[in-house]
Amino acid sequence: MKAIDIFTAYYPELTEKLQERYPDFLKTASETEVIDWKEEFAVTDRNPEAIDEVMFWNTLLDSGLITREEWERQVRKLPPASKTVGVAFIETKEVAFRQEVPDKFVLVHEVGHVHFGEVDSFWSSTYGGGEILFWLGVKGRYNIPEAGIRLFMKLMRRAYEGKHKEVAEEIVRACSPLWGKQIYPHFYPICLGTGWIPEGACEWFELNSPEWEKVEVKREDVVGFFVNLTEGLKYGDSFWIEYARRLGIIER
Repeated sequence: MKAIDIFTAYYPELTEKLQERYPDFLKTASETEVIDWKEEFAVTDRNPEAIDEVMFWNTLLDSGLITREEWERQVRKLPPASKTVGVAFIETKEVAFRQEVPDKFVLVHEVGHVHFGEVDSFWSSTYGGGEILFWLGVKGRYNIPEAGIRLFMKLMRRAYEGKHKEVAEEIVRACSPLWGKQIYPHFYPICLGTGWIPEGACEWFELNSPEWEKVEVKREDVVGFFVNLTEGLKYGDSFWIEYARRLGIIER
């Protein structure tokens, strides 16, 4: 059985939206084999994604990106334990699900791994990855082409892998014209303009001060930029929406 068979049989409305907005995704689903579930796919009975999400919120808390109150609110929502519900094998184009009919979000998540060829760090919504953009596009919140999702994950990966200063410069070139002379063209003033205070902005200058050139851009802050961008889009923040447009993630 192919993954497309589950989409068409159990989620016809979703399939119709995907055909309209992301037809290549459905093409991948038609090429992706659903293999039998094996208990060896479940490394542990405690849900790895839940554990990963706790670690994610811990990282944001340690980096000063969220308050302890926000951390507690998010962690309380997580189940204490559950089962691994799906796996994806990118190279062989195979997926497996614990349930015969997986939840639509699980189905999209695993096929998404195959389609985009990315690991959880850059695809999963748990980490602020491209999956969030995908669903915003499916729901019609924004016009987000597949190329925009791929660009987003590529930028995030480059920042994570140590090319964060290059990525920061690209962000500045794209976004600083929005502010004119109000903000000095440097990564941290660009971030502060949205109301987000990255950890690396530990020294304070006027937003239009050249003194910002003395502040070295931190890798975790550039990665955090993309996490905050997806959150901004989720909540309709006008500054993050404009940043996404200027970076080529959202079509005008």
